[in-house]
Amino acid sequence: MFAPEQWGETTRFAKLHSGTYQFDNRTTRAVSGVEAHFQKCLTLVSIARKLEPNLAIDKEELDRKGFTPAVNAAEVAALIEAAILELYSSIDCTVTVLRSIYGPKTRGFKKSTRQLFQNAGQLSGSFPIELKTIIQGADWYRELLFLRDELTHLATGSVHMSENTNSLQYFHSGIRKNDEPYILEDIFKWLDMMNNSVNSFLNQVFGHLNNGLKDEPVFVMCGVVKGRVLHRYVSPSQQLTFDSGNCGAWIWFEKPENPSCPFKSRCGAYLNKAPLSS
Repeated sequence: MFAPEQWGETTRFAKLHSGTYQFDNRTTRAVSGVEAHFQKCLTLVSIARKLEPNLAIDKEELDRKGFTPAVNAAEVAALIEAAILELYSSIDCTVTVLRSIYGPKTRGFKKSTRQLFQNAGQLSGSFPIELKTIIQGADWYRELLFLRDELTHLATGSVHMSENTNSLQYFHSGIRKNDEPYILEDIFKWLDMMNNSVNSFLNQVFGHLNNGLKDEPVFVMCGVVKGRVLHRYVSPSQQLTFDSGNCGAWIWFEKPENPSCPFKSRCGAYLNKAPLSS
């Protein structure tokens, strides 16, 4: 559970924020929800890609019978739409965290994600100019919001393999934009672009928050051995590696009757044990 070399900014904040912020339960859930929703989006897209070849079954049925319920296309479309909603949820969670930190001392910070993005420049008080710039630069947000709003209230759209471009086209008869049917000519390319944009946004926002964390050691889980938690204390200001911090679990795993840490022979944190008072 302690692999800081693989952490992004959102994970780093989730692991290390406790020494700086004491969030209520809703915000604590939002902190973990940022990455959870984003990763769920990636998982849904991955499954949709795996099911894409099944569209050939619908086509074969259409050619053979003259009609098809397009069950496979509906499955892929449902996964794609669920991924879009999960992606937006990661933004919702991010705004919940920002509101908990800056809301009480920021005038104009409404309880609405869309209003924050629409009115970020009008916020006054404690809200950092760096975060305003990041939010105002999110030129992808309006389209993601548009789709989120539409998909929340509509039936599942459709996907179709384009014979000309060999790409998967997504369209929804219930969604219109500029009085035209809403069509994404290459839905997987669009999802990749949107995921990259949101990922960059999350890294910028939580990178800013990480830079403001107090330089005080916090409790971090390393792993679990035979049902018991291994832990260490690390400072948010450090450039973390597997060897960072001070081992706190040594107090119990050095006792002969308890299971030992399987990494103690090569863990720098164990060589820098936390004192008994920690």
